[in-house]
Amino acid sequence: MLRSVPILRLGVAIAIAGLIIGGLAIAGIAAGSRPSSPAASTSGAFQPALTYTLPTGWENPADSADFFQLRPTGSESEGIYLFRDPRPASQDATCPDTAQPLVGGTSKDLIAWIRSLPGLVVSDPAPVTIGGLSGETIDLGIVNGWTASCPFANGLPTVPLFVGASGDYRWVIAGSERLRLAILDVPGGTVVVDIDSFDGQNVNELLSAADPIVKSFSFAKP
Repeated sequence: MLRSVPILRLGVAIAIAGLIIGGLAIAGIAAGSRPSSPAASTSGAFQPALTYTLPTGWENPADSADFFQLRPTGSESEGIYLFRDPRPASQDATCPDTAQPLVGGTSKDLIAWIRSLPGLVVSDPAPVTIGGLSGETIDLGIVNGWTASCPFANGLPTVPLFVGASGDYRWVIAGSERLRLAILDVPGGTVVVDIDSFDGQNVNELLSAADPIVKSFSFAKP
């Protein structure tokens, strides 16, 4: 869950809202006309450049060199988030925006590290290829009974996951949040694709809605 990302907003956002599933609105279409098909778009800043297709009802509110976001229009509680070369977050109780030392930078390294963290229930990793990049994918959430909480999380149980390489964002999983991570290898680093339901209640609906979007991804060759 996004708790502090300066490129989007300052402070902690613990927004819980229902999933908005984008559908094709056809009301008012004149007889004999047809709705246009969604057009492919390409990221302007995120690297490697990403080409993708969004259905009606989704938007791209953030696009920087190391962070990219797709979400149901206006939603603050669900979306698809991409990170370039995120660092494993420190597990210190103060939840600083610094990296955990001595963790490798490949998809297998990061997956193994996440699976080793106390406080998480994590699926077995599975191989995955997205947009021409390969790596591993896992589903995860917070284990029942976990009580540790970051100082900014208003008492919700939390586990820090990622920080930006220059400390420009912090990503933690909190409360009933559920997410699917695909960690993909690129030369010299990784790309993380995170399908994330902050309150967890709509995770299956989100995964279904996100699937054709993720399948439309095509990464430029690094």
